[in-house]
Amino acid sequence: MKASPRTAQSIARSIADYKLKPFNFPEGFGISIDTREQESIFGARIPKGLMLHSKTLKNGDYSVTGLENYFAVEKKQISDLLSYVTTERELTVEKMKRFAKMEWVGLIIVVGRESELYQPYTYSNISPEVVRQSLASFEVRYNIHCYVGNKENCCRWFVDRAIRFFKMKKEL
Repeated sequence: MKASPRTAQSIARSIADYKLKPFNFPEGFGISIDTREQESIFGARIPKGLMLHSKTLKNGDYSVTGLENYFAVEKKQISDLLSYVTTERELTVEKMKRFAKMEWVGLIIVVGRESELYQPYTYSNISPEVVRQSLASFEVRYNIHCYVGNKENCCRWFVDRAIRFFKMKKEL
């Protein structure tokens, strides 16, 4: 017996009804944000119960408080990323070598849609292929976990991994 196709309206309704659970922060968990970070990934919507600490970080823009030498997340917008992989390439490679010595490092690229990352850029002659290959290199050569998404999804991706890393370190 063939199942009846779902209508677009029923699919949209089921997506709207689906909500991810709120974060469950373990005792003692907090996020450190680099003092030089200009636009927080959290914006004005800081998850309830999350402790944020502003401090100068040696590596990355974000970390787990107390685990800054082991866990880092770097955040980039497309414009930052373009210079990161071209004109600032030498500095980026040095940073990646430092990151490779850490236990866990993520690179989040905040865009509206991932497809924006791989299309020709306004006011730039940089090929999207340069960006694609650079991200692949960061992941394979330096073990950097890359994530591309909108601000809300990047925030969730980062916090989920920060919580998991914190819990794993506490198990030892």
